[in-house]
Amino acid sequence: MISAMAKRIVWRNGPLRGRRFACVLAVIFIALMGAARGAGPIRAEPKSLEQAAPQLIERLRSDPYDYFRFVNRSWIARVCDDFSSDLEGLPVVRLHGDAHVEQFALTQDAWGLDDFDDSARGPAVVDIVRFLGSIDLVARRRSWEKDRNTLFDRFVAGYRRGLTDPHYLPPPPDIVGRLRTQAPATREALLAWAESKMQPLSDTSMKAVVAGIEIVARIVLRERPDLSPEYFRVVRAGSLKSGVGSAVIPKIMVRVRGPSDDPADDVLLESKKIGDLGGLSCLKTPTDQPTLRIIDGSKQLGRLKYSIMAAGPELVVPEVMATGEQLHDWWIRSLDPSYRQVRLAELQSIRDLAAISYDAGVQLGSGRLQNKTVPLSGYDRQRLSVVIAKLEKRYRQEASNLVDDLLRGWRELGGR
Repeated sequence: MISAMAKRIVWRNGPLRGRRFACVLAVIFIALMGAARGAGPIRAEPKSLEQAAPQLIERLRSDPYDYFRFVNRSWIARVCDDFSSDLEGLPVVRLHGDAHVEQFALTQDAWGLDDFDDSARGPAVVDIVRFLGSIDLVARRRSWEKDRNTLFDRFVAGYRRGLTDPHYLPPPPDIVGRLRTQAPATREALLAWAESKMQPLSDTSMKAVVAGIEIVARIVLRERPDLSPEYFRVVRAGSLKSGVGSAVIPKIMVRVRGPSDDPADDVLLESKKIGDLGGLSCLKTPTDQPTLRIIDGSKQLGRLKYSIMAAGPELVVPEVMATGEQLHDWWIRSLDPSYRQVRLAELQSIRDLAAISYDAGVQLGSGRLQNKTVPLSGYDRQRLSVVIAKLEKRYRQEASNLVDDLLRGWRELGGR
């Protein structure tokens, strides 16, 4: 189209003037195409902002990384749009869905990316661009921009290693050992923390919690015959306000009896309502028992093991229905006293960030089932390796472009 218009201009106005006009038209055309692709500030969804507490809004305004965590849905939508022409050539894989530096977690026994609330199936670029974006943002915040490409290289190298050798487990990054030795957590401290965070529930909600836990316990007991029904007797429960990306998602903390009547060995269960991933064009999510996508993500990609993790079944529970909820929209997991997520302030050097980036790349690339077989065939892994290599320049550049757009959205929020 530009070529034809330019020729007419050249014919009417002479070669030199025609070339100038053609260049102008080309710039305008490229700008319009960029706008058509949805380029612009990455903004939080209005509904999420309406549900956010004032303290959370202030936190988002003061910290661009917290804002980055809060707008994952808008970020994914942009990635789906920007890579829409490549989707046919990309194998569908199990995605973490919100892979970034502060999702890196550890316990006394394991380490790696955790928190699979946004797990789904889709193109690998969703996880790749998200994690690279987090590296870029951290590099800008810590004045490590000159090392950004090196950090990108480490993540990509890890992803390739995971693809070619899905059973490979790298040694733990130094930061894992360092954090394990700092103020080791105890069950007593975890229980005290939970008690301080639980907010009172209405009688109707408490009945729903008790009924829901009884149903889920029956499912868990099929796989855990070592536990007794009394293990799941509810001692106390309360609503929980926590997190950043999941801050507006309803959560309930449940304290159950555990292995004995001794309060010191009570167990904490976190019950979460599933977030909405509908409308994201490149993701595939189940319509039946939707929370299974979270359980599957944790099992197929996760390294951290939970003593208890289960999805709410497709059952009508009158007590739950009375609160306007459905049990199949909720899932639970037990909390480990030694669990902690890495915070940006705990990164002492570029080396720490490089080690986490490589490890996360390996984990995402491997996509292995814990203690089971590899879900992706050798053919699919080879095909994915070829496509990922072909798109590497694009997804590296796209991650940085999206961070630019994210910061524009963050500044807009701060100016309100």
